[in-house]
Amino acid sequence: MMHPYFTYQLALQRVATLQREAENFRRSREAKNYRRARAAAVHPPQPVRTAIQLRLSACRDELERLAQLSDRRLRDGDWLVADLDGVPAAAVSLDDGTTLSDPFKPTSQLVSLLELRRKQVLTTAY
Repeated sequence: MMHPYFTYQLALQRVATLQREAENFRRSREAKNYRRARAAAVHPPQPVRTAIQLRLSACRDELERLAQLSDRRLRDGDWLVADLDGVPAAAVSLDDGTTLSDPFKPTSQLVSLLELRRKQVLTTAY
């Protein structure tokens, strides 16, 4: 059986070791966060230009490309089209609400905006 004083000293050493390890971990995590924030400040994200336009059937080739990417048939009529950096990425039909989108780009928010804009256009048309 160990003397209580030795047990007490071992416990103090263990607590000191755990405190040092926790402090080292905290410092390393802060250093990682600092490096991550610094890297983000050096290379800020490039802005993406988005435009939503009412397109008539004259721009059919752009709509056909989106229809092929979406595996859907292209219907006649007017379409609202959202461009990302000048390239059509999503479209919604004014007639029936059919959506077309580029599956290789993040377009879920664009489709939501197009559906909202379609409702606005239809509301003002009547």
